[in-house]
Amino acid sequence: MLTDELLLAWWRLRRLSGIGNIALNDIRQNLASAHHFADQAPKQLTDASLDDLIRLGLPATKAEQYFNDEALSAGFEALIKWCAVEHQGVLLAGIPPYPEALASLRDAPTLLWYRGDLNSLNAPMLAIVGSRGATPAALEWTRHTAASLAEAGLCIVSGLALGIDGAAHAGAVLSGQSNSTVAVMGTGPDLVYPARHRQLAQDIYHSGGLLLTEFAPGTKAQARHFPSRNRIISGLSIATLVVEAGIRSGTMITARMAADHGRDVFALPGAIANPMSKGPHQLIREGALLVESAKDILEALSLSVNSPASTSDLFDQSTDKKNVDIPPLVTLVDYTPTSVDVIAIRSEYSIAELMPQLLQLELDGWLLQVPGGYCRTT
Repeated sequence: MLTDELLLAWWRLRRLSGIGNIALNDIRQNLASAHHFADQAPKQLTDASLDDLIRLGLPATKAEQYFNDEALSAGFEALIKWCAVEHQGVLLAGIPPYPEALASLRDAPTLLWYRGDLNSLNAPMLAIVGSRGATPAALEWTRHTAASLAEAGLCIVSGLALGIDGAAHAGAVLSGQSNSTVAVMGTGPDLVYPARHRQLAQDIYHSGGLLLTEFAPGTKAQARHFPSRNRIISGLSIATLVVEAGIRSGTMITARMAADHGRDVFALPGAIANPMSKGPHQLIREGALLVESAKDILEALSLSVNSPASTSDLFDQSTDKKNVDIPPLVTLVDYTPTSVDVIAIRSEYSIAELMPQLLQLELDGWLLQVPGGYCRTT
């Protein structure tokens, strides 16, 4: 059971300089195992003496500081104040409902701040990650797929970033399922980065989702926070899906973390000409499972859809054109931004002849106008 006394004990321990997540988790594991081998061993950190802490792996000077330095308690009142508000609080590693999958990591964060519904942690979780500069087709596929997977009972985990992250969260929210998505943040739980996703964060919260972070309230975004955030995304999840990513990107690091944790990695293949396809293609060469739909993912995870009705119908009404002949001009436009000049050369139309046709194809849903030209949507 999580008590204020136990929280304070770990709060003080984690504030010791030079004592990071790996050392804290070693102490936590040693504490759990020591009790099985010695009846007199402390059950919790609150029961430990100075000698106990030294035996658990804490250097003697740090153990003395832990007991004597009052400054280590600084900031704890703010933590208690945060926990006093409904639907927000702090999770402690090793104490339910802290996720066991994440707690098993050697560098698992000792504390997690949250805002939202903790029931989101009870469903099987799938991470969906990818490029901030994703193509329109990839964003639409991600929204569609995330909605279908959320409807099937998966909780979608991502990092609240622009691009694929935002599309994954938005699709899960659109499914209408409660507890459908967890946003792992690189800031404190009271700040949203990027700022343009403030409304999305509110939508996640009000739809029964969860905002989760290892950073205390008031912590602003810093570049070094995001690799740290990524290990939580992969650590929470039974599998990680990559949708568009450069070879050297945070997304690829997340995917490899998932593989290192023994979790499945899925990758969506893309157009050869799209540089953001290089990451997923490399992962597939390394053994990631190629997937093309929510069905592929559910089958790989041995899961089935909860309901015959599919959220994908929300998208199919406007984007499913499988039974309609594709206009010839559409076939001359790539899934990545294609300039009007290139389309004119391919079609042998003049710009004056081409523009009205492109406008009509956009109105009909075949094309999407983007910076640099047009993209195919189907």
